[in-house]
Formats: sequence, C-alpha cells, structure tokens
Amino acid sequence: MKHSDLELRLLNRLRTHGKAAVAIGIDLGTTKSSVACAHFDPESGTLACECLRFPQSDGTERVAVPSVVALDGERPVFGAEALAFRGKPAMRAERNLFYDTKNLIGLRYTYAGAPQGFRTPVDIASQLLRHMRESVDDPIARRANPPGVVTVPASFHGAQRLATVRAAEKAFDANGAKDTIRLLDEPYAAFVDLKFRSPEKAEALLREDANVLVFDFGGGTCDVAIFRVDTVRGGALGARLLGTSRYHRLGGGDIDRAIVHDVLIPKLLKQNGVDRYAMSWDDKRRRIEPQLLSVAERLKVVLSNRMGEYRAASAGITDAMESSSVDVTIDWNGRALKLERPSLSVVELHTLLKLFLDPDPPPEAGDEFVQRSSMFAPIVQALFRAHLEPEDIHGVLLCGSSSLLPPVQAALAKKFPDAQLVLLGDAEQLQGTVARGAALQALSLQVFGEPLIAPVCSAELSLRVVSGSVPLMRAGDAVPNASRASTLLRPPRDSKHAPTEIAVEVIADGQRLVGRSLWNLPAPVTTAERLALDWKMDDNQCVELRLSRLDHPDTEPFLHRFDAPIMHRDPGQLVRCRLLEREEAIRNDEIPRSEFGTAFEQHARDCATLGEYEKALHFVTLAMQEKGSTQYLLNLRGIYREKIGDRDGALDSYAQAGEWSTTRFNAGLLHWKNDHFVAALAAVDSALEMDPTRAYHALRGDILDKMGKKDEARLEWQDAVAGTPDCAQLDDFELGWMERAARLLNDTALCDRIKQERKLKANSARTVARQGELPEVVEAGEKALPLASKVA
Repeated sequence: MKHSDLELRLLNRLRTHGKAAVAIGIDLGTTKSSVACAHFDPESGTLACECLRFPQSDGTERVAVPSVVALDGERPVFGAEALAFRGKPAMRAERNLFYDTKNLIGLRYTYAGAPQGFRTPVDIASQLLRHMRESVDDPIARRANPPGVVTVPASFHGAQRLATVRAAEKAFDANGAKDTIRLLDEPYAAFVDLKFRSPEKAEALLREDANVLVFDFGGGTCDVAIFRVDTVRGGALGARLLGTSRYHRLGGGDIDRAIVHDVLIPKLLKQNGVDRYAMSWDDKRRRIEPQLLSVAERLKVVLSNRMGEYRAASAGITDAMESSSVDVTIDWNGRALKLERPSLSVVELHTLLKLFLDPDPPPEAGDEFVQRSSMFAPIVQALFRAHLEPEDIHGVLLCGSSSLLPPVQAALAKKFPDAQLVLLGDAEQLQGTVARGAALQALSLQVFGEPLIAPVCSAELSLRVVSGSVPLMRAGDAVPNASRASTLLRPPRDSKHAPTEIAVEVIADGQRLVGRSLWNLPAPVTTAERLALDWKMDDNQCVELRLSRLDHPDTEPFLHRFDAPIMHRDPGQLVRCRLLEREEAIRNDEIPRSEFGTAFEQHARDCATLGEYEKALHFVTLAMQEKGSTQYLLNLRGIYREKIGDRDGALDSYAQAGEWSTTRFNAGLLHWKNDHFVAALAAVDSALEMDPTRAYHALRGDILDKMGKKDEARLEWQDAVAGTPDCAQLDDFELGWMERAARLLNDTALCDRIKQERKLKANSARTVARQGELPEVVEAGEKALPLASKVA
C-alpha cells in the first residue's frame, strides 16, 4: 500500500514520539454529522483513521447521524429515530422537532415554544454532539481525550464560529485550556483527508502552486473555497485561502423541498381534486412539506443512483426513466389526502434543477418554500474574490452528498473543462471526508501542538489612513498572528475644544472595506500626539485592533474586534435576519400586542421583498386579524395574490377595498395584463375620477392602444407628460409610468431627463454619510512637535 507524504511524515513523528495517541474529529453538518477517530498504535507502528459507525433502528450501522433532534414527550431522540418523527401531525418544527438548525447558529434566535435545554441552535447542536459522544461504542475512540476538532464552513463568520465552540464546550464539558475546542474549516479538512487517504489523486491535484476549488455541496449549505497549495512551517501542508463564497444556505435539502413543492404537492392536489389556492403557505410549509420530505429524498437518491449506473455503463439516460415509491396518506386539517405512487422522472428532476445549475446566476433566487439559488453563485463569488477565471483552476475537489448528483457533476465539468474533478468516494466515504480530516488534525495538535494543515491569512490586510494605508498582515502569513511592534499614527488635525472622531477602517487587498468603527478622542487633540496601533488575528481570521493615546495614558484605549473581516456575509441575508429578529421579538413579548398588526404588516412586506409571496399573504392575514380589513392591507393582499397567479383572488381583494383609486388602478392593470380591455378601461376610468394622476393616464393610453384606438391612446400619453413636470417632486412610481409614456411618444429628451432623475433618486437612497476622520501614519524619522505648538 502506498503511503502519502502526509501520512509518512505524521507516522515518522509518531514513531519517534513512541506513545499511543487517540484523537477525534467531528463534522457537525446541517443535515448529517459524523465522528472520526485517528489512532496511533506504537506496538505495530500503524496509524489508522476511520469514521465511527452508529447503530440504526433497522439493525444496520452508518457513519452519518442525521442532525435531527426530537422530543417524544419528554424523551429526547436523535438521528434517524428523530428523523422518523418528521411529518407526524403532533410534531412541530422548533417546538418538539429540530432540524437544519446549523443554519441559525450564531444568530439572535430562540425556539421560544421549546422546553429548557432545547431553546437555541447552540442547545440543539450540543444535545446532538453529546448524543454522538455517548453513542460511541468503539473501545479505542472511548480512550480519546475529547473534544478534539470540530469543523465549520469556511464562510462561517465569527459569531457562527464562537457559537459552534460554545455548543461543543457544553457537549464535552470543556472549560479549561487543556480542553480547548479547536475549529477547522471544512475545505481544509477535506484537503487533509485527500492527502492521507488518496495519495495518487492528491499527487496530481495538490501540486505546488496549484489553484484548487473545493466544492462542498452538502445537505444544507453550499460552501466554496479556492486555495493555492504551498508548503509552510517546515514541511506542513499549506494552503493559502484565495477566496471563499459568502454563507449560502443552499443544499440537497433544498432540492428535496423543490421536489415536494414542484412535483409532489401538485400531484397530491390533482389526485384529490383540491384547488391549487386552497392550501395556504402555512399548510404547505409547516404541515404538508414535513410529511413529504422523506419521500422526496428517497425518490431523488434512487433516481440519481440509477442515472449514475447508466452513465458508468455508457448507457443512455432516457427521459422516461423515473423512480417511484409506495402510496402515501397525508393529513391536512383533519382530511386524509392520498398520494398514489409518488414518482420523480428525469425530465422533472432536470426541470427543477435548472435554477440550481444556472451558470449565470441571478443575485437572488428562491421563494418561501425553497432556496433556489444556483450552485454557481458561490462559485462566481469565490472566483471573483480570488481574482481568478475558470481556466485558472487546476482541480476541483467535490465534497458533500449533493455532489453525487450526476447533473451537478456534469455542470461542474462544463464550467471547468481543463480542471481535474476529484470525488472522494461513494456516499458513505464522502460523508466521512471532513470528519477524518478533522481527526488527523486533532491528533497532530494533541501530540505535537502543531496543525497538519496550517491556516493562513487569506488577504492583504491594512488600516486605511489619510495618505493611503498601513500594512497589518500579508496574504499567506500564518495565523494566529499579532503585531510585533506598535505602528505610530497621529490625528489628522488639531482640535482645541471639540472631540475628534477617528474612523478605524480595515481594508483587504488594498481596496475592499471589510470592517469599520469609530474612536472618539476627547479634546484637546493635536497632530503632534502619537496614537499606538497594535493588532492580533486568531486562527479564525478574526482581527482585534487596539489603539491607545501615548500622550494621554489615562485615556481608555480603543478596542474593537472585527469578526472574520475577510469573510463576507450575503447582503441579501439582511432582510432574512430582520425577519428572524422580528419573529424573536414577537415570541419574547418585546413587541406590545397593540403593535402586532404593524409588525405583521412589516413582516409581509419583507417577505415580498424576498419574493416569498405566499408567506407574505400569511402575514397579511395575521395583520388583518389585528388591524381589520383596511384598504391598505386589502390592496397588499391583492398584489400578493396576483404575484402567485391567483387572479380571481386578487380582483376580489381589490373589490373589497371599495372606492379607492389605488385598488381601482391595480385592478385595471391586472385586467390589462390579461387582455380584458373593457374591464381594464372601466377600472382605470373609475380611478381617474377619484385621482387624475399621470400614471393613470399612462395606463389608460396603454389600454386604448391595445384596443386599437391609437389616436385616443396618444392623447392619454400626452396627458401623462403634459406641462413641464418637476421630476424631482415625483416618486419612482409616477416617474416610471411617465417614462413609459414618453418613450411611446418618442420624446427622447424627456425620457433621458426622467432616467437621470430616477438614477439620482436611486443613488441618493444608497448614499451613507461618512462619519469620522481617517488618521495619518507617522513616517519614520518624523519628529514629535511640542504639544502646545499647533493648538489653534
């Protein structure tokens, strides 16, 4: 058997050490988790690293434990047993059933309806880890001194990493330096396992200066990282992180949900004669989906395996190929709905995978049921941050169970035609990759106090100053790290009486702002005084800055920690975080009951911002229960019903709003979109009688144009742009309709003026006033001036 260079180096050191050593590594996954044990036997001189196997209810053993926790009454159950509770009517997510909780770890979010000990994502993670620790039946693994190493996505930010550490500490009762929890990024762990277990593959893939993209497409996250391979610390395998994606809540579980909502629920409704709009978002998301998820996963796995077998045998995959399952009975509000012979065909799978495999992904994708972002979104982000093109990638390392899907592999091969694609084994071997890498890292740390794979700083980090920047760390420097001497700065100007706000800005790669804070200096402030800058970066690449006033030792120093500044959170997640925090505030009675209606209304609008219109409808209904059927809420309900395709429901909502020009206009617009021009004209005429705005005239012109009344249409468009409109006083709604009318009239000058105004308004909305002043660096040899000499 050929040993890898990594294994030989570790073996030789262990043999020299001459003592038995055992360490464990844990892959705490979104949908499945694994534990591996690395063991050195000094008598035989052998090193082994294998995943532990956990007994299942059917008598088999598996390396993967579903990351699911359930409460059967007061009895906690875990893994496959807990997963079997999903879909049972008595089980409710976040009350007595907990899954996909890793996606919420590190956020200010609790499960308020759950009992003590199960109220946060950290609680659930620690319960699962404790169960895995107690379930270990391996005599060698039981000798390990926990906790070892726990893995996290490379894109996890500081709060998520610290929350993971807290969960492991609670599970292993670790509270001292000896029991310090160590984290390892999942792509790093995959690197270690590849080098240890597949030296032939590693030899070609992990050569010096190779750019390797690690594609970890698991059950709940899509984590992409790009490394440049090198050697650091006296021969240890090094990998400089060139770029990583933002945190993407996208995985195989989303494909399962897409199968449920795109394939199975439509079949269920059709077979039982249920109207497509009869089920609410709450029905589908919280009642029907849990009962069908396991069916969807089985259909996907069976069809995927069959496609893989045909491809391996060079046989043609036909559109008629499908997987099927036994009949399923679904409970819906006391009614039993039967889904006969649920099935999934190749055509259906390829159709629902189109968005997941879109090589040119849109900025945001998804709905209230499924996160439908493309797997190429994180790939594009990582390539951009690494300043690389697809042809610069030498190898792609596939990790995560969803990487086994043949369409996924085909899409990656097409994107990276010159790269070597390496898949680390079958489903079970792939599941253990990250845990095995973590166990080997833990063994090296335990015996030698050194990592097998050395984390390094991923970007050039510097502090912005008036004249440019002051270097902090170079890309590729080993972490943890810290400044060896203080960097001297000075205030940018004198201020005798007023305090000065110093802007502390950390930038990456000379241009990208990755962290910002303000330091208030009490007066008097002079350019003669010296400010000392010290910094340190931990192995999670979180930076802490310390600035102190050397001439004012009694002044409190400025301390600020930037959570993983080179990592970027997805701006699109800001709205989702706002939704979570509002739900948390409602659950914890932080919002008075009298304000529930407004909170639900804001919730609905945020959901609509994300394109989650069925969920928005759910919260509009809750808002109406609190505030009544106001015209505004009825209008929102009409808009959202229209968005999901419920035209009749939308018109009904607009009609219920009564005599209001806004809903009359919206009704007319809906009729016009559906070529019902007589009804559209009647509705818009009604709106114009109440409020003769430019937008209404523009729509009336469009309706008349469709009816073949060209001259009358032109007159309406002219009314829409009549006079000398002050564009600055009009909102974007009016400007948009005016621009359309001006374009139809071929008035290019007015079109350009409106476009310019709309652009100004958009830029104005994005502009944030700069606060604070940048400091200046004290150049070498610059002499300090007397404190009083520059005071104005």
